[in-house]
Amino acid sequence: MVMKMIRRGFILLAVIAALASVAGVVAAHRGEAGSASKAAPKSTFSVRQARAFADFPLYDAGSAVEGWPLVAVLHRSDPTATYVSFIYGDCQATDDLGCAPPVEVQVWPACIRNPSLYKSSQPGAPTPENTTARGVPAAFFEGGQRLEIQTGTSTVVVFASTRDDALRVASALRGVNVPVQAAAPLPEPATGALTGTLRCA
Repeated sequence: MVMKMIRRGFILLAVIAALASVAGVVAAHRGEAGSASKAAPKSTFSVRQARAFADFPLYDAGSAVEGWPLVAVLHRSDPTATYVSFIYGDCQATDDLGCAPPVEVQVWPACIRNPSLYKSSQPGAPTPENTTARGVPAAFFEGGQRLEIQTGTSTVVVFASTRDDALRVASALRGVNVPVQAAAPLPEPATGALTGTLRCA
């Protein structure tokens, strides 16, 4: 189950050309997961590497959250998708399509993934349900199973089974390579992070 994780239809579905390419990468990764075994996901990164990571701020939910242990850390960096993902718990796939883990915290640079990708004028764009989390702008998608949080130069994406679960995971987020404690206010979004004008380093 190398990647049964890029969760629950990360359906950004051709919002813009860049977004479409990101979705394509994710879809390909999910395809790999579907044919994998039912073993626990395999890390491609470590917590130690995440602590030393300098490209953008990372957040996780500690060594366990909501009773689910941290079972894998993944890192992808290429021209179409860049993120670090923290996977909590495992699932038992009932068919070849695989299944999503109970909790995932995915962290992207805000210059790549941000609210400007969800403009209602774009065909097929998912409709965000705007909210706040830890004092910063956020939005729910997929009936509350996906929560995207804008903080500093990062977009933290929490995948969980329910809206309440997602909020509890958000409350547990802590800095991995930045000094942010669980439940403390998160840093305000960087200039341009919400509008899509933030440049990637």
